[in-house]
Amino acid sequence: MRIRSSSVDPSPRFRYTVARVDLRRLQYFVVVAEEGSVGRAARRLYISQPPLSQRIRELEAELGCALFVRTARGMILTTAGEVLLREARGLLAAAAGAVERVRQANGEPVLRIGVLGPAESALSAEAARSFIKRYPGARVQLRQGSLADPTIGLGRGEVDVAITFTPFDETGLAVHVVRAEPLYAALPMDDPLADRLSVTSAELYGHRTVRLPSGADPIWTEFWQAPGDGPVVRSLGEGLHAVLWQQAVIFVPERATRTNPVLGVRYVPLADHPSTHLVLARRSADRSPLVTGYIAASLAWAQNSDLLGVPPDG
Repeated sequence: MRIRSSSVDPSPRFRYTVARVDLRRLQYFVVVAEEGSVGRAARRLYISQPPLSQRIRELEAELGCALFVRTARGMILTTAGEVLLREARGLLAAAAGAVERVRQANGEPVLRIGVLGPAESALSAEAARSFIKRYPGARVQLRQGSLADPTIGLGRGEVDVAITFTPFDETGLAVHVVRAEPLYAALPMDDPLADRLSVTSAELYGHRTVRLPSGADPIWTEFWQAPGDGPVVRSLGEGLHAVLWQQAVIFVPERATRTNPVLGVRYVPLADHPSTHLVLARRSADRSPLVTGYIAASLAWAQNSDLLGVPPDG
């Protein structure tokens, strides 16, 4: 009996594809998602809009799904986009952490500081000099935050210290209070309430009020967002622009009245609203020398200063 050899390949080859997504595209995606606008994201990333839009389209093509719904009001995440946003933040934080651990293993200590809005004025030259004198080889990276996240990614490992304002979800964080700050309402100069010595929240009913980005910390949103409807803003600068050009109202800490004077905008104290607190926050489990050293230097300087980082002419 003659047996014919089979022509079938005994080692079948399976075809498969792997999505190769680079971290830069993920970073671009996260910024667009946080800003809700390609234009604002491009300004934050210091690139032009066309290449940013192209990178987002390439990412969608690689993943085989739409990540955003493009609307007249901006970029809205799809269900797939919401999943990717959670995953991307974790991947970017892990990658950044890996890079910093490598640098530290090579003798290059790095401290990543996140700053929200007018809290930047709390970065004092005196505290910086004290810190650098104690850690002369340390490198400091500064990241500007968005009103969408008052902790500037602290819980996700994106920064080591956050200089920010309360209140927010403090789960897993250690919060060090620098000082209490009363709240003010930023009003258009021609608003009937702009010349008042103070206003109440009830007197602002009926005004257009800025909205914070969807998905922001509920504790943060409830404190800072007045009842009403108005434009969505992601930074203090956008908020003051909305006051000036859209006759909106935004709540700001006292510090902003000195560091962000705007022609045509009047700051009026809120008589019935609790104060916020300027704070330094870190992860509870993070007791690294750089983090504890920076916080100690900043608190020591703040306790001996009336200006707390505000320039003398502010």
